[in-house]
Amino acid sequence: MKRARKIHRSILHSGTIFTQLVLFTVIISFIPIIFVGVVLFGKISRMVTEELVSSHYQLAAQYTSNLENSFYQYKDSLKQIANNTIVMDTLLGKTDYKNPYAMGTNVSIEINKSLHLDSAELRNCMVYSDIADNKIYGNRVTMMEGASKEIWYINHKALTQDYFIYSSVGKKTILSLIQKIIYLDVTNYKSKYIGFIKLDLYMDKLFSPTVNKKEENYSYDVIVLDSSNRTVYSSNPKYTAITKKISYKELSKNRINYYEDAMVCTGYENNYGLKLIFLFNNKQLANKKSEIERSTLPIFVIVLVVIIITAFIFTRGFSTRVARLIDKFKLAETGDLTLTEEIEGNDEITILDRQFSHMLIKLDRLIKKNYVQQLEKKESEFRNLQLQINPHFLYNTLETISSIAAVNKVFIICDLCEKLGENFRYSLGKNYGEFVTVMQELSHTKNYVYIQQTRFGNKFEVFYNVDKEAENYRILRFILQPIVENAIVHGLSKIVGQGTLEISISRKEEQLVIKIEDDGVGMSAERVEEISKYINDGNIEDKKRHSIGIRNVNQRIKLACGNEYGITIDSSENIGSCFTITLPLIQ
Repeated sequence: MKRARKIHRSILHSGTIFTQLVLFTVIISFIPIIFVGVVLFGKISRMVTEELVSSHYQLAAQYTSNLENSFYQYKDSLKQIANNTIVMDTLLGKTDYKNPYAMGTNVSIEINKSLHLDSAELRNCMVYSDIADNKIYGNRVTMMEGASKEIWYINHKALTQDYFIYSSVGKKTILSLIQKIIYLDVTNYKSKYIGFIKLDLYMDKLFSPTVNKKEENYSYDVIVLDSSNRTVYSSNPKYTAITKKISYKELSKNRINYYEDAMVCTGYENNYGLKLIFLFNNKQLANKKSEIERSTLPIFVIVLVVIIITAFIFTRGFSTRVARLIDKFKLAETGDLTLTEEIEGNDEITILDRQFSHMLIKLDRLIKKNYVQQLEKKESEFRNLQLQINPHFLYNTLETISSIAAVNKVFIICDLCEKLGENFRYSLGKNYGEFVTVMQELSHTKNYVYIQQTRFGNKFEVFYNVDKEAENYRILRFILQPIVENAIVHGLSKIVGQGTLEISISRKEEQLVIKIEDDGVGMSAERVEEISKYINDGNIEDKKRHSIGIRNVNQRIKLACGNEYGITIDSSENIGSCFTITLPLIQ
């Protein structure tokens, strides 16, 4: 399997995408072309075959119809002669003529009137009288004893069938049609046999098929069988043996039959029950198929050339666009994130190019953001180091101030020193980490609020509404104090009279919701939109804006918890503001 996969890769994926696509298109085009060609050629061949078969059957039907019409005319003429009153009366001796030859002349004249004896296929027509006491002789009539001496009468039972076949003295094959002459006596309703009529036809002229004038031979060959399946005529001795190999019954079952180099179909003559076998040379079918091949082969060649040219043009354009995209990847790999010219179009390559450009923009912003954050982190660490130069000195100084205030009974200074010292410990403490409990963060915020209330002379009241179950959830350190500071400095400090500040912490479904509400001066909708955009903007190059503390808190929450968390602002002028912090539930 590994070797097969290796061969597969070396064959299909060793060249450029241009070579692969052209090769794939050419190869994959051969399959439908060959399939369509085989199916189409087969279908056209079947259509041509069916068309020729239909044409053959039309010729066969026309031949059969002409043969039946000829037989019908001959039978009708024989019936007219047999029912001719003059002929009957002459044979019975009811005429004024008593001379046998004069009577024979009259009968011959009547026969000539009923038959066109100048037809090439018609050899002779004779009436044989069975009235012994009324002798009659002529060109077309004689007595029965004369017939008994002829070869056809000796070899055939002429009066037992409608037709028979014999060979004449000149070795010509003759088909004789027989019609009995019956006299009906209307007086006593009795019929009397008085003789019969024999009509001789040359079989080679009667059954000969149509001659092809261009090739001066038969356009098809015919084999005629009698009711006993004996061959009575064959236009081509080459095909005479067909009846020994395939019976007429088997040939009649199929619409299309083949024998040697001929296509075979059958027919049936209704007058005398003759069976007809038609053989059409396959040369015409072969010529038709060769003509189809000569006409369809150039079409397939043209189609293949068009496919190759189209595949080349399309693949060249496609591979060029892919190469441009690869060049962009290589340029970005060197560290150059500048955007180059966009690849035009609406396909997947354009989408990849567009997404890659967006990725470069985001990557550039992230790199700059990370760089500034690292600078801010180092700056913060430097400040912390400055504060930690001598923390014990600060604590001792605060305790000294608190002691002096206690001696002088200025207890408010003692409280302020205590709150400020706790804030120092919370800010500089190394045991807290990045996340603290809600109560720890809230305790730090209360110390800050106490100092601010002292500063502003109890200009505002503060209410705390914290759910019991929310006290032990963990949150980021230093996220409440900047929001509370903003509410006091920018909201409550600017109003006339006393204001209120409410801090609410509760669980809502799978989130921890913290609300800092004040009834200060508030903000306009435009100002709220401006601040919201500022605190959520990832572009950290703008550092000279107000509310940078809120922005830093919001960015810290998003970086630590995800973009679905953070700060939302709702405010109205002269009514107040509400800052809502959403955080995940962290135990």
